[in-house]
Amino acid sequence: MYGSSSFHLISFVIFIVFLFGGLCEASLHIDVDIINDIGQNIQLGLHCKSKNKDLGSQSLAPHQHWGYRASINFWKRTLFFCHFVWENQSKWFDILNSNDIKTCKHQPCVWSIRPYGPCRITGGEKCFLWNDGVSILL
Repeated sequence: MYGSSSFHLISFVIFIVFLFGGLCEASLHIDVDIINDIGQNIQLGLHCKSKNKDLGSQSLAPHQHWGYRASINFWKRTLFFCHFVWENQSKWFDILNSNDIKTCKHQPCVWSIRPYGPCRITGGEKCFLWNDGVSILL
């Protein structure tokens, strides 16, 4: 009888591990597309990363796009932020957070980067302040 309960306990633990492991692996993927709309003839430098993934530095010519695919964890708490530099400006913004997941779940999350702040085009244009709070929405 003791062996039987041990077998059930081990079977239960294996079941939980497979179930929980499967849920963690079944992550959502969101495509993010960033467009340089800072201005004519202005190069935009950017560097995006999350807690666990550094996407490296990029440089975009005017109206040029750059994108990446983000894996969203099971708890939907994934956060990607980007640092943007142009001329004498240095700004940063949370380019993908839990608020964007619902809007961008079935289509790319497209961002237009403008001098006064980033605008998410997906789901109807919505502009935001830079995280430093210095910019003013127009």
